[in-house]
Amino acid sequence: MSISAVVGRIDQIVAMQQQLSDPAAAAVQSTTAETVPGTSSTSSSFSDALNSALGSSALGTPAAAADTTGALTPALATAIPGLTTSTGNAPAQVQAMTNMADSLVGKPYTIGGGHGGWGPSSGYDCSGFVSAVLHAGGYLSQPVDTTALPKQAGMAAGPGQYVTVYDRALPGQSGHVIIEINGQFYESGGSHGAWGGGGGVEKIGTPSAAYLASFPTVLHPSGL
Repeated sequence: MSISAVVGRIDQIVAMQQQLSDPAAAAVQSTTAETVPGTSSTSSSFSDALNSALGSSALGTPAAAADTTGALTPALATAIPGLTTSTGNAPAQVQAMTNMADSLVGKPYTIGGGHGGWGPSSGYDCSGFVSAVLHAGGYLSQPVDTTALPKQAGMAAGPGQYVTVYDRALPGQSGHVIIEINGQFYESGGSHGAWGGGGGVEKIGTPSAAYLASFPTVLHPSGL
């Protein structure tokens, strides 16, 4: 569906929402209002007209389509083909982590960077960056290094549904950690590969299987 078509349908839905909440205004406007494609001007109910406009089966009450401010709800976003939201059904914590990670992209790699607390830092090392991102989602009480990260409260073993941390901190290994949020990998430092990396805080492509296998500890924030 084109953007213009989506906007047109949204305008129709908002207009019907307003008419439902103010029948008197609806009677005045009925002579000039456009008919929703696929319905007649004598449509029996708001839900019938809404369902016809969306080309979908019943969505339930009008509240399932828009809230009192006219903002799109997840039900409406799902009902219109081609219309998506930034986080889908992911918890708000995931968006908070994404926002923090994106805000730090471009910061230079600095040994020990990000470990002085939660305030702004001129640069970040790998664990300082990942600590800041996790803290934005409500995890970690202080920045930690790669060795301490797996032991922190709220960190669970294995990959997560939305957020996965790849940690390398076994004896004899070069410590490093990267994070994946909703399919997007981020890294500060590390080895450069076809996927990027090797510099400061960056968004990188999906690393090779061999690179990911170099991280023996896979974690996720509990619940994510």
